[in-house]
Amino acid sequence: MRIAVPMTFGVKYLGPVLFSFISNHPRLSLALELNDQITDLSGKGYDLGIRIGRLRDSSLVARKLAVSRRVVCCSPTYAKRAGLPASIDELTSHTCIGYANVSSSHIWRFDSSETVGVPRSLVVRSRIVTNNGESMRDAAIAGLGITILPLFIVADALKDGQLINALPHAYPVADTIYAVYPKNRHVSIKVRSVVDHLVAVFSGDPPWEKELKA
Repeated sequence: MRIAVPMTFGVKYLGPVLFSFISNHPRLSLALELNDQITDLSGKGYDLGIRIGRLRDSSLVARKLAVSRRVVCCSPTYAKRAGLPASIDELTSHTCIGYANVSSSHIWRFDSSETVGVPRSLVVRSRIVTNNGESMRDAAIAGLGITILPLFIVADALKDGQLINALPHAYPVADTIYAVYPKNRHVSIKVRSVVDHLVAVFSGDPPWEKELKA
């Protein structure tokens, strides 16, 4: 079974779940490809992919695994040096850390209490841009700026105090984590079984939310 997965999510969360599943199914083999770029599953021999965010490819079947909350964060060192933003608007005067794999990474979107269902967008400037979430996290820990990252990447750093929530009363628009696979008339038993297992593992409070509460 060939599966394409974003790097950090695959290493920290999906890999262990898949490996334990494979260990209980000795006739099933696995090729796990880790890449933060969106992989084209059509005609490339992939059985399954994991997508985080909005889905644009209508040729794929999607099963929701979990909601991925995000947080605005920085290091205590940065907060001491530059201060914390008192509001979303003040983010524009801060040095930020951006994500290179998304062309609109300079636009940060927040849930708005004023216009329900219509996110509020803000344009920020990034001193550092990288194509990997763990690298963004490490830059923030080093005190190089403020960033928005998924909790599954920063839960540990928030828990041990390396990072702090820089805007605890503002809520970045959350992403959704999906298992996706090409449309076929008959879904193979292996794909259905793996997807059902992933849905069971990640439904409810996902592991990173439980880690943060522990």
